[in-house]
Amino acid sequence: MSCLGYIKFRGDLVVRLVCENQMTFSMRDKYYQLILEKYQHKESDFNGLFETVLSTADEISLEKALGCLERCVIEKRLAWLDERLDKMERKGDVAGDGYRIFYEEYLGISPPKDGEVVDKTDKKMVMRWWNYCPVLEGCKKFGLDTRVVCKKVYHKPVQIFLSRINPRLKFDRNYDSIRPYTPYCKEIITLEE
Repeated sequence: MSCLGYIKFRGDLVVRLVCENQMTFSMRDKYYQLILEKYQHKESDFNGLFETVLSTADEISLEKALGCLERCVIEKRLAWLDERLDKMERKGDVAGDGYRIFYEEYLGISPPKDGEVVDKTDKKMVMRWWNYCPVLEGCKKFGLDTRVVCKKVYHKPVQIFLSRINPRLKFDRNYDSIRPYTPYCKEIITLEE
């Protein structure tokens, strides 16, 4: 047994626990790799990504499968930001900079085509988005609830992205105002004191 290692002297129970933990980590990595592979090609096969998440969920639970996808999203967004952030122009409006960098430069969406800014101060921006969204389409096709998928997979990655721009930026999404239950997704960026 290769997992015996240095703890062999502590007894069979400890050895078995270490082996099971190693297998658990190994299996998590396996599922993460499966989802990551599909995530890297999601532009051409978003359905394949959702199919992989659902088949993985059959084995490890939907929550854990969505957690693997969340990790992929975080890694991709931070890699993009790490390559560009030092070169990006800042205009002195921290909430506005967070909005512009995330929505306009990273996601490539902006009003009036994709949504609208319904409230803007120097400390807060409230947006309504109705742009094409492959996550929304995938959820509808596979019978998933956007309130669950968007919260579990995409909320934290936006927060981490904005925090990298400025640690005082906070992201929120109104999960009572999210498509397909309303005509738009309502999202908020605030600058905390």
